[in-house]
Amino acid sequence: MATTSATRRRSGRFDFATTTLSFESEGTRCRGHLYRPDRPATPPVVVLAPDLAAEATFGYTRYAERFARAGYAALALDYRGFGGSDGTRPAAIDPPAQAADLDAAVDRVRRLDGERRRVVLWGHGLGGGHALATAAASRRVSAVVAVAPLLDGRAFARRRSLGYLTRALRAGGRDRLLAPLGRSTTVPVVGGPREFGLLPRSRTGEAYLDLVPRGSDWANATPARGLLALFRYRPITTLDDVNCPTLVVAAGADDLVASETAATAADRIDGSTLVRLPVGHVDPLGDAFETAAAHQVTFLDGAVGR
Repeated sequence: MATTSATRRRSGRFDFATTTLSFESEGTRCRGHLYRPDRPATPPVVVLAPDLAAEATFGYTRYAERFARAGYAALALDYRGFGGSDGTRPAAIDPPAQAADLDAAVDRVRRLDGERRRVVLWGHGLGGGHALATAAASRRVSAVVAVAPLLDGRAFARRRSLGYLTRALRAGGRDRLLAPLGRSTTVPVVGGPREFGLLPRSRTGEAYLDLVPRGSDWANATPARGLLALFRYRPITTLDDVNCPTLVVAAGADDLVASETAATAADRIDGSTLVRLPVGHVDPLGDAFETAAAHQVTFLDGAVGR
């Protein structure tokens, strides 16, 4: 594993076009925002997987645009039930289903325009866990970028308070029992000042809400049973099977996911690169975007080129 410090580098500038790309995932029509540079003719495609309950427009299209300007095609994905994709709303956090959506997106872009493409998986938070788990199970992935990845649902649960866990388990259990009867229970994605939520109204929660575009119809609610699924999700157990170039970006001030988990992940992936940034969980999509994006473009240029 190589470790680098935070630096900024300039990359080339390409013109690009955008379109909507759709594909089928387990019987549901998913969509994403596809960014296509004007050259080369068949660039690698970066598929971007969002974090917990997030949509492609929550800062991910900004990365897709940056990658396109650097000469890479990029697909900012909406999981089923989110953004432009079909599915039940409000959508539950369903890690296996979201990972299946990401895998279906890989299948879709590998033969974009009938031409064989190299595919890079990019994920933030929970999306970083999906990206690494998908790469571990597939030889179709040329490289991975995992930003502040959420890799261990058990560890995520252990970092919460006893009161949080009690309310999460109670609400999740109730929702799992009543949802089949049409009486689903939802919880806020980001709670209020004195309100339980998947994310607390902390610096991370506020930064998460700041990413929601003005005029978005995104609802700050998710079925509570998703918390139980999240606590069981452990892509960290698959890391030894990742065998492609991998960049792990650790957020040193992350109050949601322990930055040590990202460092451990990089240690377990042969030939990986670890970048440590003194930022919070959401900052790579906000205030730290320029620094984080510069590292990622530099990694892509070295790992897959154009």
